[in-house]
Amino acid sequence: MTDLDIRAGRRAELRRARRRRQRRLLLAGLAAGVVVLLIATFVLTRRDTTPHVTIAKQTRTQSTVLLQVQGESGDAVASALLAHDPAGHAGAVVLVPPQVIVTVPGTGALQLGRALKTVPPERSRAAVGDLLGVTVDAGWVIDATTLAGLIDRVGGVVADVDVPVVVARTVVLSPGNQRLNGLQALAFLRYLAAGEQEQARLARLQGVVDGLLTALPKSTAEVTAALSALGARSVTSEPAPKLASFLVGLAADDRSDALQYDSLPVVPIDPGNGVSSFRIDPDATRTLVDRLLAQSVPAGARQTGNRVLVLNGVGTPGIGEKVREKLVPAGLVFVASRNNASFGVTRTRVLVKEATPQAQALGERVAKALGVPLDSVQTAEIGTIADVVVVVGADFRTP
Repeated sequence: MTDLDIRAGRRAELRRARRRRQRRLLLAGLAAGVVVLLIATFVLTRRDTTPHVTIAKQTRTQSTVLLQVQGESGDAVASALLAHDPAGHAGAVVLVPPQVIVTVPGTGALQLGRALKTVPPERSRAAVGDLLGVTVDAGWVIDATTLAGLIDRVGGVVADVDVPVVVARTVVLSPGNQRLNGLQALAFLRYLAAGEQEQARLARLQGVVDGLLTALPKSTAEVTAALSALGARSVTSEPAPKLASFLVGLAADDRSDALQYDSLPVVPIDPGNGVSSFRIDPDATRTLVDRLLAQSVPAGARQTGNRVLVLNGVGTPGIGEKVREKLVPAGLVFVASRNNASFGVTRTRVLVKEATPQAQALGERVAKALGVPLDSVQTAEIGTIADVVVVVGADFRTP
């Protein structure tokens, strides 16, 4: 065996050790429920040498892509927010459980996995962006079978299988570090053994994503060709060459040990009907975002007193998303959208809580963002869910 072979073997072992360490960190998250989640959050906070990151004005070089793997029923069986900063040569992957509750513009509260078959993909992206308080630039929805085909095309993925993977009472994978073909990788990604927490499945998703990035060609042209060959069941919101360049950059981050994985901090809830769900842990999520996605926090998103609730007064489907598209770039925080008590509203109203100069200024800021007259601002009792309520009328114009 040559010195080159020995060094290559050592590098491979270091990569495997790094992935095992990351998996142990992920598995710690929900192992004992809320208590362990809080402990894990405390440990992550202690690890960060900076107790709090202030979002400074800067030129944004980080870009983000929401990857969602679509199952046979149309649900998203796996979701991850990918981030790459070519200027900083750093990347991040935030693993998101399908059961986390998100607020979908124009629809309301849904599990993220179910949102994909309920609303167009862009609304799922908007919901994730609002959940984390970050900009999600693009989306990539890929059918599970198509993902398996992509994995086969790149020669399979190497992953550390942590438990026997059983499908229809048959062990299809035994534990150990091994190369998986497409169908094996899909079974591993989706597997959750009896008694395991969802965090275990997120760790397996990490293994498959990391293995795929490692297996991708280093050439953007080759990755573009692979993406273009996937067909109609791989849908992206940006051209294949741009997504390919993003993935090649993310893979380079991985090779240089500059790619960080983490799971979205969540707390279990029981909304009823025997359905298990999660809500985010706001403080822990803010810490995660500051550590991994600080550049993607929109200007003004961290301000207080700028939350906007949208009421659909015309009955047009998707109007909440159209309003959100104007609010968020203006540094306003979109809370939710729902139907007004009645339709037929002719003139948009911007409702604020008090007849004070501050409230009036906020209302006018919202009116300007929406392109409606400043005299649309009115004082009304709007409760505490938002600082401004917009009742959308027939005069509202979409781009």
